[in-house]
Amino acid sequence: LKSWTGLQFVRWRRKPRWLPMAQSRYNKEPVRRQEDPEEKDEMMRLFNIYRTQYKSFRRFLAAEVEAKSAQASVLTMAPEVEEAEMRHCLEINAQWNEKIAAIRNKRLQEEQDVEKELILERLEAKKLREETRKQLAEEKVKREIDRSKNFIPREKLEEAIEQALANPVDFNFAIDLKMNIYRGRTT
Repeated sequence: LKSWTGLQFVRWRRKPRWLPMAQSRYNKEPVRRQEDPEEKDEMMRLFNIYRTQYKSFRRFLAAEVEAKSAQASVLTMAPEVEEAEMRHCLEINAQWNEKIAAIRNKRLQEEQDVEKELILERLEAKKLREETRKQLAEEKVKREIDRSKNFIPREKLEEAIEQALANPVDFNFAIDLKMNIYRGRTT
């Protein structure tokens, strides 16, 4: 059997919009809350007072803004005074720029000194690395020179070849469990 639990939504679905109101709802009137006439009169009185005060406050603010805007247009400075004030502002700005430039130059100089120190340290470290590398290379060369003393010189090459042919050495050997050594390739 198939489960019918998935069909629960059909039972609780909403009424489509195009269907009319249900018959059981037609004759029901909502119950109105009973208002006290004295309370209603008091609320209307308070609301009227509030509305009147709010209107007067808005009108006061509008008049104040209008007065300030009219006053600002009247108080324009004379061109000479405005130019003098502009020159004064430019002088102050130039002083600030000089102070900031001095601070910036000092900071840049300090940063440059720190950078120089870092570069010098790196150069010294590189020199040390180069010296150690050279020392290692020299030691390696000395070791190779010491090892080359055992090499066969050109003058004795013929003798060494004849000796090697006369005395062949076979490095192939086997060892059994009793530690006996069997030399040669035919073991």
